[in-house]
Amino acid sequence: MIRGTNRPNQGKRRLRALAALGAVGIVAGLASSLPTSPAGAVPARAAAVAQLSPPGNSVACDGKVYVSFGNPEDQLYTADRGPGTVQFTPLGDPTPFLYNAIGVNPHDRFLYGTTFGGTDNELVRFDRNGDFTNLGVIAGLPSALYISGTFDRQGNYYVLADDTGEIYQIDVNSRSVTRVINVPELAVPTLDVFDIAFRDGFLWGSTDSGAITRIDIANESVDFFPGVLPGGEDFGGVFTYGNGDLGFFRNSGQLIRVHVWNATGSNPRFTVLSTQTTTPATNLDATSCFLDSSADLAVRKHGPKSVEAGAEIAYRITVKNEGRGDSSGWSLTDDLPAKILSPATSTEGCEITNGLLSCTGGPLQKGRHVEIEVTGTAGNVLEPTTLKNTARVYGDDADPREENNTATAFTHVEPGDN
Repeated sequence: MIRGTNRPNQGKRRLRALAALGAVGIVAGLASSLPTSPAGAVPARAAAVAQLSPPGNSVACDGKVYVSFGNPEDQLYTADRGPGTVQFTPLGDPTPFLYNAIGVNPHDRFLYGTTFGGTDNELVRFDRNGDFTNLGVIAGLPSALYISGTFDRQGNYYVLADDTGEIYQIDVNSRSVTRVINVPELAVPTLDVFDIAFRDGFLWGSTDSGAITRIDIANESVDFFPGVLPGGEDFGGVFTYGNGDLGFFRNSGQLIRVHVWNATGSNPRFTVLSTQTTTPATNLDATSCFLDSSADLAVRKHGPKSVEAGAEIAYRITVKNEGRGDSSGWSLTDDLPAKILSPATSTEGCEITNGLLSCTGGPLQKGRHVEIEVTGTAGNVLEPTTLKNTARVYGDDADPREENNTATAFTHVEPGDN
């Protein structure tokens, strides 16, 4: 772990392909020239302009992931996860303006974003159909480039001003800034964050060098954890899965899922679970809503009890939804034993890299199951050896029963004839 600005710059910072900004007079220096607000300062609150329960239908929260991208018009999409890929399905019509920093308010369940490219940054709200309402200027919010945004569980909206290190806490009901959080380390361009997501009291994001960032909004500090993600370009969209995993959309067309162990501790650990291909995009942003989704996923693994060295080994892994609700998607990992030589799989959505099986799957209705096939050759052994092989499934949604998320197969390998 590296704190503050001590992390070496391992990646070249890329432009977010927002050429429209130059045409409308927003430049990178605008954000850095803003006056610094004292930490915790609370500007005068504007009169409430949005109802606590806005008219219209709130967005779906049954495991939906939302993304937006486009230039010069922005389009809202649902990110539909499937075996190995993510498809973007348009939601509503494109907007005649650019926006970013999207998030779902857990209180009213509408999706919000912040516009840019004009004189002021305005609050925009989207409903279930993708129809938008421009709510107007946010009182106390300086004009800047806001590409990172999210909500906490209390319904506070956070947006990060690019290259300033200032995070603004916003009350969307009164449409006003209620707190300014100053994290000077985030003002360094080489440590830029391109989106944030809330989990366990922290704001999580990443840099283009592949470091995961954990922003402590209570203590106004940030930790950098380098080397988790591939570096070299922006991860413009960040969200949390229902089980707490982090999803990072890479602008070049990839979704990377990361599991976090000991997320609130001084030494969290990160495991990349899976990758899925997506459509490359500019001005990319993401958020999610898993408030209504839960699925009890279980995994079973079957293989031969005994083989001779040199013989084929075939495993069958079954992922089943044993819960009462439908699953919106899942990932699976299996670190295959080194004595299984030339492992291979023909199952859609699965790949094996350096002996690690990684699979992704789409929605799985209650009572349904999918099967994964893995084959290989038993390596040579000098004495009878038992191979232990464990598969683990990670549901996109909250899982009420995690004890059935792993399954282990044992295969006894006998030495071959000399």
